[in-house]
Amino acid sequence: MSNAKRYNLQTGFGYRFTMIGQTNSRRLENELQKLGLTRMKWCVLVAVGEEKLHQPSQIAEFIGINRTAASRTLRQMEAEGLIVRTGGLGDKRSTNVTLTTKAQGILNQAIPRVAFIGKWFREKLSPVELEQLENILNKLLDGEERDFSQL
Repeated sequence: MSNAKRYNLQTGFGYRFTMIGQTNSRRLENELQKLGLTRMKWCVLVAVGEEKLHQPSQIAEFIGINRTAASRTLRQMEAEGLIVRTGGLGDKRSTNVTLTTKAQGILNQAIPRVAFIGKWFREKLSPVELEQLENILNKLLDGEERDFSQL
């Protein structure tokens, strides 16, 4: 009878990816919560405020969520006074999303907090390791489905 392990959880690829993801998520969610944001609302603020995306379909595609999830989040954000939705200039059927002054202020506070979380992890790696990690992550994500509606 062999005592050899068939699987080691602690060194498992998926387990370690999950652990680093949960560590990052916990830190991110703690910072966002202090500003009254969810992860999804943060993503919308970045899409509109930093990426200058103003149509719901563009926002959904950028975040990697379906349009239903985007619409639900936009409705919540509008009710909270974070965004304004207006009819498009040329086509009244289209919707244009803009940030309110309140949302811009929150975004300005959130960016350095979120950037610090990334910096925390990046400082653990050398420049060469960072470049290797970027390449590896891009390779692993290549061709994978991008529906992150459950963010």
